[in-house]
Amino acid sequence: MKSVNVEIWSDFVCPWCWIAKRRFEKAVLEMAKEVDVIVTYKSYRLAKGSIPDDFKSALYKKLGSAIPAEGMMSTVSEYGANEGLKYNFDTMRFGDTSDAHALVKSIKSPKDKHLIIERLYQAATTDGIDIFDREVLISLVKDLKISESTLDFDSPQIAAEIARDELEVNRLSSGVPLFIFDGKFQVSGAREVAAFQNALRRAANDVPEAIDDVAGTSCSVDGCAV
Repeated sequence: MKSVNVEIWSDFVCPWCWIAKRRFEKAVLEMAKEVDVIVTYKSYRLAKGSIPDDFKSALYKKLGSAIPAEGMMSTVSEYGANEGLKYNFDTMRFGDTSDAHALVKSIKSPKDKHLIIERLYQAATTDGIDIFDREVLISLVKDLKISESTLDFDSPQIAAEIARDELEVNRLSSGVPLFIFDGKFQVSGAREVAAFQNALRRAANDVPEAIDDVAGTSCSVDGCAV
């Protein structure tokens, strides 16, 4: 079986990132007999340095008015529902996710990383849980029975790694989610499952052609597109 390394850049306050994650996972599952996928999670902060705020208020400010913001939320909710995901925009918040990313990076086990990443999306998007509070983050780790021994929110090494992740993605794309396959080509945005399957197949067979990006399903520091 051929192996494919996939690097994924995302943020927990990016409404498109959870949808993209679910679609990518469906593609991986459907191709499990063809490709062994090795995932590396990368960090990106859409609101670096920002104090957490109500998501709707932050979105209105980003997009300039309620009309495009409501349109975007409606579209995300619809697409999310199609993937079995619930977006509660009334309880969602938007802000600097440095601590959440540091938490993920300080967990060593790939399996545990996957568990906590999924829990962080659900907590922030569906459950209205404050992922900007360190004690809350620790409680999520405890709930999943993940070891707390390696948790470190203040590690200079982890902070530097987060900064490197962001510098790298800024050279490749204008926003997240972003998926890089075997370091050769990229898929950006919440693409359909078939697009991820195609990417995995191309990477496994070392096909050099890049996959064309589709705009409108990603988020950048300037806002989220529909």
